Amino acid sequence: MFHFLIFNFIEYFNMNFRCVFLLCLITFQANTQELIFNHLTTVDGLPNNEVRKITKDAKGFLWFGTSNGLSRYDGYTLKTLKMIPNDKHSLAGNRIFSLAVSKNKVWVGTLNGLSVVDPVSMEVLQSEQLTKITGNGIIACLFVDQQDRVWLANEKHNYIINARNFETKEILKGYQVVCISKTLRNTFWIGTDKGLLHYDLENNKILKTYEIGGFNLWGLDKIYVDSYGMTWLTFQNGIYKYQSDRDRFVKLINLGNGNAIAENLDGSLLFGSYQNGVLRYDRITGVFEPIISDPSIEHSISSDDVYDIFINNDGSVWIGTQEGIDCVDFSRNRFKSLIHFPHKTNSLRNNFVQAIYVDDLKNYWIGMRNGVDKVIFDGNFNNPRIEHFEGKGENFKLLNNSYVTSIFKDSKSRLWFGTSGTGLFMYTEKTKKLLRFTTIENDENSIASNSVMSIFEDPKGIIWFGANNGVSRLKKNSEAILEFENISELRDKDSVLPLKDVYKILQDSKGRIWVGMNHGGLALITEEEKGDFKFISFKKSINDERSLSNDEVFVLFEDSNQRIWIGTSGMGLNLLMEDGDLQKNKGYYFKRFTQENGLANNEINAILEDDRKNLWISTNNGLSKLNLASYKIKNYTTYDGVLKGKFRKNSAFKSKDGILLFGGAAGINYFQLNEFNSNHNIVPQPVFTNFLIDGQNIEVNERIDNQVVLSESLKSGTKINLPKNKNGFELEFSALSFTSPLRNTYKYKLDGFEKDWHYLTGDNPRVNYSNLPQGKYRFYLMASNNDDLWNEEPIYLDIVLPFSFFSITTLKITVVALFILVLIFGLLIITRRKRKLSNVLREQNIARKNRILSEDEQTPENLEKINCLNNLMVDEQLFLDQQLNLKQLSSKLAISTNQLSMLLNDYIGKNFYDYINEYRIAEVKKRLSDSKYGNQTISSIGLDCGFNSKSAFNRIFKNVTGKTPSEYKKSCRI
Repeated sequence: MFHFLIFNFIEYFNMNFRCVFLLCLITFQANTQELIFNHLTTVDGLPNNEVRKITKDAKGFLWFGTSNGLSRYDGYTLKTLKMIPNDKHSLAGNRIFSLAVSKNKVWVGTLNGLSVVDPVSMEVLQSEQLTKITGNGIIACLFVDQQDRVWLANEKHNYIINARNFETKEILKGYQVVCISKTLRNTFWIGTDKGLLHYDLENNKILKTYEIGGFNLWGLDKIYVDSYGMTWLTFQNGIYKYQSDRDRFVKLINLGNGNAIAENLDGSLLFGSYQNGVLRYDRITGVFEPIISDPSIEHSISSDDVYDIFINNDGSVWIGTQEGIDCVDFSRNRFKSLIHFPHKTNSLRNNFVQAIYVDDLKNYWIGMRNGVDKVIFDGNFNNPRIEHFEGKGENFKLLNNSYVTSIFKDSKSRLWFGTSGTGLFMYTEKTKKLLRFTTIENDENSIASNSVMSIFEDPKGIIWFGANNGVSRLKKNSEAILEFENISELRDKDSVLPLKDVYKILQDSKGRIWVGMNHGGLALITEEEKGDFKFISFKKSINDERSLSNDEVFVLFEDSNQRIWIGTSGMGLNLLMEDGDLQKNKGYYFKRFTQENGLANNEINAILEDDRKNLWISTNNGLSKLNLASYKIKNYTTYDGVLKGKFRKNSAFKSKDGILLFGGAAGINYFQLNEFNSNHNIVPQPVFTNFLIDGQNIEVNERIDNQVVLSESLKSGTKINLPKNKNGFELEFSALSFTSPLRNTYKYKLDGFEKDWHYLTGDNPRVNYSNLPQGKYRFYLMASNNDDLWNEEPIYLDIVLPFSFFSITTLKITVVALFILVLIFGLLIITRRKRKLSNVLREQNIARKNRILSEDEQTPENLEKINCLNNLMVDEQLFLDQQLNLKQLSSKLAISTNQLSMLLNDYIGKNFYDYINEYRIAEVKKRLSDSKYGNQTISSIGLDCGFNSKSAFNRIFKNVTGKTPSEYKKSCRI
């Protein structure tokens, strides 16, 4: 949401645009929820919150130039380069002033000179010749053209550099270049201290100088050519546009300290400024919309001091500010909302929304905990105008102090409002009268209950009401005086069905009446010609998986395929199936969908169907989208823009325009299908980001036990040689897809160790292998974006675990033994001696490897550390942390990682991961045998106990116990 200060902005606008700006404020105010900014700050790993430059390399990494170093971002983590005194392999300086990317290099301009960085290894490339030419002062401008030439300007000179071999040519002598942009005709706009130049590089010719004033080296002025070929300037406290027909630049609007321009994928332009936030320009309407920080709103832009704006190819907007990075990920902005704002008249009276109804006049009626509001949208479903439904008389006062549970407009244009405990209300627009109906003792014509949860009208014009004490119907002949027919129970020859706590009544396309009840299950009612009713009652049967999953039925819905869906409380979703077996429930049974099938939650609150044959299901943990053809489920939570809090029972409606609305305890989420266009054009480019051993990141050419593990930066095809005493590793990776990165999916396998692919969600893209046999392996990885578009070919790493019996010592012993045996004994004795010696050595190696110190060798100090370690595991249950590593645990004990490894190996006889996993397995076994965890899935128990993936959990559990988790759980029941 964006709030803006009218007074602060008006003082920057000239008289010609004040009216336009004020009109913008009026229209923009009601629509300030459109964008949600997510933030990256020093808390997330930025070296400094002042982010001056943003760019993206060819591989897909984002780069942020700050006032204290350069950071690379992969969607999950930040890696930072800084200047280190007397280290020529570090950055030239920490204050980044300019930033650009060529084909395989990142060019970094600082206040202390130029640095060139390899984007994969993050190595600072050295060129003494280039440093000598460009100097150690400010690099004011960096620009890379389509020929991969780098344009560089410092305070005194301007150069064009060959990005491949660093060959340099000086241009435009006598000018101080501040900013550059390329036209669509292969010429260049160049802002200099002597005005704006139109420059032809190929002919080294200045085509024209526009004397609009000099560009300020420190003013961060900007030139931008958009996709339409139009040229824009932020210059001298204003926004300028080039008029090609008159060959001149005209000032459109005042903007103090403008310094950034970018074009959205929808064609709109964003202008950033220092102190005045962002202006969004709609080229169709010609209107500027201000985007200003509001510290009281969590997801507003974080600062009005804007340095740079970058538009990613997925449409996301990245803004560098004085307070960090702000990102608008439109895939997380698809759910719009209506909520209550204190002290604002144009907002809902309350956030607790229980009922929604849209009439044929496109009035959106909202029932809340304290009355009714009416909402009217514009033609694009923006700028909602909210009116509190009020009137004269006691009934309006009662309604607006009632918990409104249902709303319906009948064929006679009468509005009905059901409440919880206050009765039923009817409003007639023509008369402006609001009538109230309540239960009257000993009056059989009054409504069955004062709590009305469901209302509908059948094809005969009869209105049905689902209430606490049964079902009520408005009598056909009740025109002047409205009377009700009440049905509290149904009877047949063998049974009685009480109608209590009726939450939903549905008449399907076949004319059948379905009734959902709290604790009463589901009932199918058929009315006979004489007015009698036949019924079939459906309830849960413990031993029948085809029965209703729960007797608490709150939600009923018929889809476009004429199938009935039943939403229960706590036991998921049921699909009514018909098999013709009249011996069992008259030929009906149920197919169940729960969290095990992918639902976000088993508490079903409402169901709607969109125009693409998907069911949208509101739960206590967000929304689930279920495809009616494949039954594939996709979930949306607060991460995707869904409001916090639980959704409410049957608080949902689909308008004739295809708008889906869901109400809950935090307000209303509403959305259109065109907001969910698939992200199918941008194929993920997965990369390996970190390789770790014992929780420690391994750098290129780093040695362990005098062996280089990684001789080159991580990329597909890199070979990794594990040290001889290590049999496991961790690997981190990224899809480099910044559209809802937590919704990315990864699949991987370690060829040579496993045959099947394993899957990971995007919230923790890392794998961990331990206890690997010696040999050669190939790790394969593929990634998908948030819309299940996968990269075509897997990337891979080759990993080698050397055979220990090929050590130098063993070879020497073998050679000496063979020499002696050949001289003294014969071939037979040699063979026997070799076999015996080999067995002895193997046993000695195993014993030495697994040796635990004797009591005499153990020191009291180390025993105290072991005791402290074991107490930490038991008391603080550190093993439950999926991210726990050797370094974190050693810091808890205030010892080094080497000392902790020694304690684990010499005193306990286990490596770090075996030790931690032993506690995790014990906790899993405890929970699997505890009925308190009976409703939790086995996989979620494993994840809660510290395992970071389902595959690792299953593999390690079976290695330790000899059983799979499910086999162990079954054995606990016997």
